[in-house]
Amino acid sequence: MSAKPSVVALSLCAALSLPALADGMVGIENYQGKPASEHTIAANAALAKKLPWKDTTAFERTQRGLIAEFGTHAAGELKAKFDYMDAMSVKDLPPTVNPSLWRQGMLNYAAGGLYEVTDGVYQVRGADLSNMTIYRSDNGYVIHDPLLSDKAAAAAWDFAKQHLPKINGEHRITGVIYSHMHIDHFGGSRGIIDESFSGPILAPDGFLKELADENMIGGNAMGRRAQYQYGTTLPNSTEGIVDNALGLGTSDGMVTLVAPTEEIGERERWVTIDGLEILLINMPGAEAPAEMVAYLPKYRSLNTAELTYDGQHNIYTFRGAKVRDALVWTKYLTELKLRFVDSGKVDNIHAAHSAPVWGKEAVSDYLTLQRDNYGFVHNQSMRLANHGVTIHDVGRAIEKIVPESQFNTWHTNGYHGSYSHNARAVVNLYLGYHDMNPVNVNPLATQDKSCTYVEAAGADTLMAAGKRHFEAGEYQQASQLLNDVVTCDPDNAKARNLLADSYEQQGYQSETMAWRNSYLQGAYELRTGHVAESLKAASPDVIANTPTGLLLDYLAVRLNGPKAEAANLDFSFQLIHPDLNEVYYGEVSNANMANIQLAEPVEADLTLSVSKQDLTRVLLGQVALAEVSKIEGEAKYLEQLKGVLDTFESDFDIVPMPTQSR
Repeated sequence: MSAKPSVVALSLCAALSLPALADGMVGIENYQGKPASEHTIAANAALAKKLPWKDTTAFERTQRGLIAEFGTHAAGELKAKFDYMDAMSVKDLPPTVNPSLWRQGMLNYAAGGLYEVTDGVYQVRGADLSNMTIYRSDNGYVIHDPLLSDKAAAAAWDFAKQHLPKINGEHRITGVIYSHMHIDHFGGSRGIIDESFSGPILAPDGFLKELADENMIGGNAMGRRAQYQYGTTLPNSTEGIVDNALGLGTSDGMVTLVAPTEEIGERERWVTIDGLEILLINMPGAEAPAEMVAYLPKYRSLNTAELTYDGQHNIYTFRGAKVRDALVWTKYLTELKLRFVDSGKVDNIHAAHSAPVWGKEAVSDYLTLQRDNYGFVHNQSMRLANHGVTIHDVGRAIEKIVPESQFNTWHTNGYHGSYSHNARAVVNLYLGYHDMNPVNVNPLATQDKSCTYVEAAGADTLMAAGKRHFEAGEYQQASQLLNDVVTCDPDNAKARNLLADSYEQQGYQSETMAWRNSYLQGAYELRTGHVAESLKAASPDVIANTPTGLLLDYLAVRLNGPKAEAANLDFSFQLIHPDLNEVYYGEVSNANMANIQLAEPVEADLTLSVSKQDLTRVLLGQVALAEVSKIEGEAKYLEQLKGVLDTFESDFDIVPMPTQSR
């Protein structure tokens, strides 16, 4: 462990690391964080003494079955971004990183190449946030989860082809499986699927609906929030990004989607892809609203999708998504354990993230601990809630009672989810966000509440108290006070900088990557006043494959109620896809839009007839609606509707931004 620097040295480094501009802001070029404080160094060192460092089995699993490392191949592009880790090891504990999270980062960095799970099952790991799994079939290979971007998937498959044998003289893809509807499990599809592909593309029940639901309705807000969860403007360094829990980070390239040829509608179904038998089992509502696992009897292997990985997953994800059901998650894991592992049907499990687990006893123990991790969070959160512990306090309460068996097991640690925010998610699922304190029945707007405190105590008083807490290493208390000052007066440069400092030290102490990244991203934006462009999950492919009813639902979200009321909009419409024999009917009334799919056309004030493909072209701005549609009835309503639709900007404030940056 590094020697503890003096307070003078810390102050000098802090002054040198962030050059201030004339207006008190910091330049975004070559941005870097400040050093760890003496309190952060002490806290991380104390935690390091408690962790089970002797358990190195995860590193052994990560290296097992290595066929070839990436080297200079393009598939290693993501790993190359973290090459600062080359000169470091799990024993080199940076003072600016929680030691448990550092170990997870080093574990993910250790993966980088093509691996054999068992003869006939292979994985490319380290090319993206997720793993690409490859199954040998009679005449080629089945690809399971083609990564996040077309660029990464193409490179990963190219690398695999260099080391896997040709079958009948070629490397042919005979089928594709999407385990679930998160973008890192289908986004690279166009990188491996071209016009010559004729095999099946299988996905879980509800794949397209849930994909659109998650990425369209709240897509703009989710993209901005994801900047905090993933720290998208932070440098890859020990003061910035060190890991993204499920993998090192995300690849560059386009999120694409070749639509599935079939969604598995039954609870489970045996399928045969080019002679390879696979049992696909839908397990929705746990890690994703639409997700399925895969059992391959020929290879005595089970793909658990994202129901398992080397860490505690999210019950609630910071970027924003539907709250997940921790209880049903435990039931799925129990089912897999009893049905496939304890019964002796599989020799290994492999997943969409992390390395496989081999051996009946090891797999059974692994699944048991993973299950009990989510079960503990679920059951103890609701036990505490039934004692009256509120949603705001249950996170801290559950942190105090984590059992030693879970604390001393690496793969139940909170790298992606955390005991704290997952406990709050469980309570929210059952009881909702309200804690029943009457002061929160109709709470003040955020800025009004902060200004109430500032006006009562005075900004100088709160800042002085915040500084005292900071100097004592009580960074959360400092943040609480300083956040009110900044929220009430976003142009208070001294308060902004001290708030950024307090967030940063909390980030350095955080085990959960979303906590670390959120704190550090907040510090970055407070110091620079800069908001970068966010990732758009609703790519052209996603839009093209979104059911029209969901597109209309999104249109209803864009409708500005006050503007619609002022314009006195009141009309009915229907949209007909002649190519699909689909009819959608809607009404705009009372500052709202509603729609439903019908079996047959009905009377409406306005009727549009347009193919689904042409509608997609219209939405992507490639063609005007009038050029590709038949319009009947009152065409004036189209222009009136267009005039009351909001366009969402992706740079809205999360931490309060100074007025001059807006």
